[in-house]
Amino acid sequence: MTAAILLSEAGHTVTLLERFERPQPLGAGLLIQPTGLRVLQRLGLYDDALKAGARVEGIDGRSDLGHSVLDLRYGDLDRRLHGLGLHRGALFTLLFERLKRAPATLVTGFDVASIRGTNISTADNRKAGPFDLVLICDGAHSRLRGGLAPAHRAPVYAWGCFWATLPDPERRFAALLHQRFRGNRHMAGVLPVGVAPGGDNNDDVTLFWSLRVAEMKAARMRGLDSLKAELLDIWPDLEPLLASLTSFDQFSEATYRDVAMSGFRRDRVLFLGDCAHGMSPQLGMGANLALADAATLAGALARASSLDAALQLFETTRRRTLLVYSFVSRWLTPFYQGDARPVGWLRDLTFGPACAFPPTRRAMLTMLSGTRRDWFATFPIGDDGLPELPLI
Repeated sequence: MTAAILLSEAGHTVTLLERFERPQPLGAGLLIQPTGLRVLQRLGLYDDALKAGARVEGIDGRSDLGHSVLDLRYGDLDRRLHGLGLHRGALFTLLFERLKRAPATLVTGFDVASIRGTNISTADNRKAGPFDLVLICDGAHSRLRGGLAPAHRAPVYAWGCFWATLPDPERRFAALLHQRFRGNRHMAGVLPVGVAPGGDNNDDVTLFWSLRVAEMKAARMRGLDSLKAELLDIWPDLEPLLASLTSFDQFSEATYRDVAMSGFRRDRVLFLGDCAHGMSPQLGMGANLALADAATLAGALARASSLDAALQLFETTRRRTLLVYSFVSRWLTPFYQGDARPVGWLRDLTFGPACAFPPTRRAMLTMLSGTRRDWFATFPIGDDGLPELPLI
């Protein structure tokens, strides 16, 4: 939706082909980092997002024994920086209503089955195109990536999570992304996400519980009481929050892929967002990187003298940032989700001191906030307190 809005308003003729008859959000609450907030500002949605979401000042991660593993505050990098916890449905609604005001054409119920050149078809032979450029934005579990993308791999992570959005009227979990760990096999998190679309309470939180994908079915069969007992054993402070959990049906499941591409396009087909660089959720960067992809493409098209030059500029600009985040996400994941217990012990021993040591603390903060541009540089913070992203 971000790409369709920005490109159509720049004068391009844009057709958005949507699989569902009625577009709707899928997925858990998410954390919008300062880089994502910059793109929402570019769309004119910054103030509305702040009203819908919950301000997040940092992350507080602790072991089940109570000692600090992660203690990071955006304000230690720049006092004006913060994250924003947001219902995925709230972000969807903001973008969808914004899309309605843009000149892009939305076609629903168009389930793409094949793309030949820049001609697109459904299984029942509905057709669209030809186009000058096709953007594929169908997520980490993309059905179109396999036959169209350049050399790539996209294995499913062995670990996923259960998630549920719950009320926190006493705001016990306000202002921070809270996490609790027991080794690297057990991890729970609570993210403030503000108000749901159509709701009237601005104190919702999303609860995450990490586990192996292969164990999800068995966990459901054991029932809600068993899951609550596991959560409370690691994190007793969850008890008031879990009181509103009355059915396992309140939990949804999430799985993830580690997507790595040799390039983001083949001829006039370009991949954006998670289908191009899906990763573990440990850095909380998925939505932010996707928003920046769309805005960077719009900027590249505005500045380059030809379509091919614009695509080259886009790839060059994004690759240097995406390589860093993909590598760090891949490297960090075993410290939070894995079976090798010594890795969890190593995390508990070293991450806390790293958060306290100024050079490593700054490096960790630039990764958390999305302001790391590449291995050697960061995005500067503008006069408005948001990162200055290239081409945006």
